[in-house]
Amino acid sequence: MRSYGATAERLWACWTQPAHLRRWWGPHGWLVDIFELDARPGGSWRYRLRPDGEHELDEEQWGRAVYRVVDEPRRLEFDDAFTDPAGVPIEGSEMPTAVRIVAMRDRTTVTITVAFAAAEQLEQAEALGMVEGFADALERLDTMLAAEVDT
Repeated sequence: MRSYGATAERLWACWTQPAHLRRWWGPHGWLVDIFELDARPGGSWRYRLRPDGEHELDEEQWGRAVYRVVDEPRRLEFDDAFTDPAGVPIEGSEMPTAVRIVAMRDRTTVTITVAFAAAEQLEQAEALGMVEGFADALERLDTMLAAEVDT
């Protein structure tokens, strides 16, 4: 969970509009290319993460999320998976993901929950740096939102 000094509507836009999402999604040192983003039930989000310059992991990571629940501006639920460059999911990489956006007085919280089918899948995601990647991405989102407030 992370708290932001932005409205729920602003955070929703950051999660559902390519122009915003490409500015913060992914860990530090990575860029995201968005090939499709159709934030409606049954719609999908196809993306590629790639290192920005030299990085210890030098290969691109491809992904696709298919939206199950889209409840603006409160909740997104999607099935995320690693894919090949053509967008075909890699078997066993599916991760049901829920994003909850809750507006409070002067802050809005974002909670991300990822489900794994088995402990081995969680261990593999941890080994790939997924926990750190999410933390980095949410920090990048915070930095982006703070810069917008300062300007």
